[in-house]
Amino acid sequence: MTTASTEVAQAAQAGTGARKERRRLPVKVWCTQLVILAAFLVLWELASGPVLDPTLVSKPSDVFTRFGEWIGDGTLITNALVSIRSAALGFVIGASVAVLLGYLVGVSKFWAAVVEPFVSAGWALPRIALVPVLIIWVGIGAPLSVAIAALLVFFLLFYNTYYGIREVERSLVDSVRIMGGNRWTVATRVELPSAFVWIIAGTKVSIPQAFVGVVTAEILASNQGLGFLLARRAGQFDTTGAFAVLLALLVIGFTLDRLVTALSARALVWKGSK
Repeated sequence: MTTASTEVAQAAQAGTGARKERRRLPVKVWCTQLVILAAFLVLWELASGPVLDPTLVSKPSDVFTRFGEWIGDGTLITNALVSIRSAALGFVIGASVAVLLGYLVGVSKFWAAVVEPFVSAGWALPRIALVPVLIIWVGIGAPLSVAIAALLVFFLLFYNTYYGIREVERSLVDSVRIMGGNRWTVATRVELPSAFVWIIAGTKVSIPQAFVGVVTAEILASNQGLGFLLARRAGQFDTTGAFAVLLALLVIGFTLDRLVTALSARALVWKGSK
């Protein structure tokens, strides 16, 4: 009994130590990341002037100063809202069409054989090549940004939905049909829930890509948005302003990635409990 009690106590201590180590690990990672970032900024600040031409790379101190000024006068916030709004609308349009078409094609072998080659051909076409045609169709500015974002989201989510539906076990579908389930029941209770992991994975990739598409469109043909602001500052050889916009894009992109990752993990929490 004494030996058994000792082993239990040792196991408990080992488990407690492992939990403490897991809690300390993120702190170590964050500290290391902060040190690396600080070292990079300090080296950049010191090198700008003696080593690097400040008219080409600016200085972190100047960039952060300009960033703060633009936050204060609303320049960044106004243009960021334009970009985010276009990305959100493009995502909703592209995702809605992609999930609907992906489902309809995924449940039908005939339509899969008919439609899939056309979608593959569209995916192989560089999206940037469509910009001149889209300008003719929808014009410039926000409509162009939304169209490009919707196209990027559509192709990413279509394939995830399509393959997710194709991977559903047919035995589950047959079982629901035998119990009297209709097409709506099969879709909402079996096929779409089974493909949910694939759809969430596609969403995690497509949301940042929607923002990338919007910024690209704004750089090419727009009079507002972060992409327009970046192109304008770069065209004026204002590297401080250009880096300030890049900093804003970095913050928004990183925030979107963390937010989507957290939402994806929450949406798939049931999968980890199996």
